Amino acid sequence: MILHKSPIWVYNLIIVISVIIGMVYIYLSLKKDKCEYKKIYLFFITYVVFAFVFGKLYTFIISGNNSFWKSGLSSYGGLIGVLIASIVFEKIHPTNSKIIKYTALSLPLVYSGTKVACFLAGCCYGIPYNGIFSVTYVDGLNISLFPIQIVETISFLAIFIVCNSLKKIKGITYITLIVTILTKLFLDMLRYDHLRILITPNQIASIGLLVIVIAVYIYNFAKSLLNKA
Repeated sequence: MILHKSPIWVYNLIIVISVIIGMVYIYLSLKKDKCEYKKIYLFFITYVVFAFVFGKLYTFIISGNNSFWKSGLSSYGGLIGVLIASIVFEKIHPTNSKIIKYTALSLPLVYSGTKVACFLAGCCYGIPYNGIFSVTYVDGLNISLFPIQIVETISFLAIFIVCNSLKKIKGITYITLIVTILTKLFLDMLRYDHLRILITPNQIASIGLLVIVIAVYIYNFAKSLLNKA
C-alpha cells in the first residue's frame, strides 16, 4: 500500500473526533447510572484540560523540545492525563468510582481512533516489513513498513468491545487498564523506534503505569479484606 502523509489538520480532526466519541460514551454510561449532570459537565472540563496538558507534557518530555507550547500532542500522554483527571475528580466529587470506571473503559476506544490519525499522518509507523498489508509513505521513509497503527486500532477496539461487554464484572476497571497497558507495551515492539533503542519512552511509561495500577489493585483488595475481617 502506497500512501502520502495527510495534512496535519486531518490528524488533529481525527484526534478531536476520537476524544468526543470517548466523552459521549462516558456521558451515556454515567447518565444511565444516574450520575448528577453537574458532576458530568464539571468532569468533562477537567477531562479536556488534563488531556491537553498531559498530551503536550508527554511530548515535551520524550522529545526534548525547548518549548512546552510548541510541543505536539501525544495521544498516549493525553490518555494518561484523562485517567489522572478521573482519579483527581473522583477525590473531589465522589461518584462511587463510576467516573474512573467509565473513563478506563473508554480509553481503548479513544486510543483506537487516534491510531487511525497516526496511520494517515504517517507517524508512529512500524518496523520495516515487506509482507501483506505493508505500507509505504512516499513522502516519509519511502520504505515498506508494518502497519502497526492499524493493528493497534483493531486491537484496542477489540479490547473496548470485550471489556465493555463485561463492565458489570467486579474489578473491570483494573482488568481494562491492565489489558490495555500490556497490549500497548507489547505492540510498541513493532514500532520503528524500537529498532534504535531497547526500551521506548512509551514502554517505560507503560511499565510505570502497570506497576501503579497493580499496586493500587493489591492495596484496595487488601483493604477490602481487612474491612470484612
